[in-house]
Amino acid sequence: MLLLFIFTFSSFVTQAEIVGDAKNGKKLFKTNCGACHKLDKIMVGPALTGVTERRSEEWLLAWIKDNAALRASGDADAQAIYDEFGGAPMNAFPFLSDQDIYDILQYTIEGDPVVAPGPGVTPGANVPVAEPKDYSLYILLVLGVLFALLLAILIKMRNTLKVVKGEDPESLGDDIRGIWGAFARNKFMVTIATITVAVFFLAELYWYLMGVGIEQGYQPVQPIAFSHEIHAGENKVDCNYCHSSARHSKTSGIPSANVCMNCHMMIDGSEIADASGNLKYDGEPSPEIAKIYESVGWDVNTKKYIEGYEQKPIKWVRIHNLPDLAYFNHAQHVSAGNVECQTCHGPVETMEEVYQYSELTMGWCINCHRETEVDVKNNAYYEGIHDKLAEKYHGEKITVDKIGGLECGKCHY
Repeated sequence: MLLLFIFTFSSFVTQAEIVGDAKNGKKLFKTNCGACHKLDKIMVGPALTGVTERRSEEWLLAWIKDNAALRASGDADAQAIYDEFGGAPMNAFPFLSDQDIYDILQYTIEGDPVVAPGPGVTPGANVPVAEPKDYSLYILLVLGVLFALLLAILIKMRNTLKVVKGEDPESLGDDIRGIWGAFARNKFMVTIATITVAVFFLAELYWYLMGVGIEQGYQPVQPIAFSHEIHAGENKVDCNYCHSSARHSKTSGIPSANVCMNCHMMIDGSEIADASGNLKYDGEPSPEIAKIYESVGWDVNTKKYIEGYEQKPIKWVRIHNLPDLAYFNHAQHVSAGNVECQTCHGPVETMEEVYQYSELTMGWCINCHRETEVDVKNNAYYEGIHDKLAEKYHGEKITVDKIGGLECGKCHY
């Protein structure tokens, strides 16, 4: 976590002196800073809007790259910040270039653009999961009505013939039995009826079997009521902060409790207020956050780990689960393909409780590969084959299926 603990006094820099790319800065901010900072309010660290007006460029570069070294040099401001925030540890970030830091600072200047919601869309509202439609009942009702009409026509015709012959019309029961007997003796009609029933039954069986293993909308109860809406939505924590292996591994990974503790050493939920402004938990830690403390052995009074404590792993319930016969690599999609998490997992930043948003079926993946355009120009991953693809397709839209996205061996081998 990038704890940009910035001292809130003195003015050394004007915003005009910072020249950076806010778009790239936002991405870096979400990856390195978002777990502990927001632009507009204090979290683990201070709010960062206006930070370039409070500190000098040289000081910010030194603090972010190695705050411990800056404190060790005797810088009074650095030590004051460290003490102000309870001596919370902060990692050094020497891998961030000066330009990276300028980009982050530019983002703190410009902030997030305000995007108006589309017509009929309520900001922050959950996007409903598309439920498969079942037309079986409607089909049965239509068939029943058609059969009743056919029966009524046949009875009417039978009675009309009897009247013409000078015979008395039979009762409804006799008519039905007579028609049924004639139907049973007609082999052609019996064959047609049998085929119709068989086709209907097999169609229903087919669609039932096609739904086996599709868990769209699956939302199990988790051992801890973790809210993605609060973390990824309100606090804008980047998905890759908790699921860091998604960028370089087949799996996205389940964050260990120590990742939670990076923030929850300082945030225990005791400051949460209800709608009336009263402390929701009477100043005590949130019951859900307390479960994390119980898992790792954290003493909320001493703010230290309990020595010799036997830690208890949090048993999260898996939601997204592909069959063993299918291979899926997160790194290929996240790093090479620049695919956003929401493409497959839906608007998780609006989900109080996460559920399976997409079908995750073979057909769903194939359709995505047919429609998704590959960004070969601005992605170093494709640099080696860019010229060959451009020559082969002569300016056509290059989708994933054109670079092997429909080859069976890519997912089944």
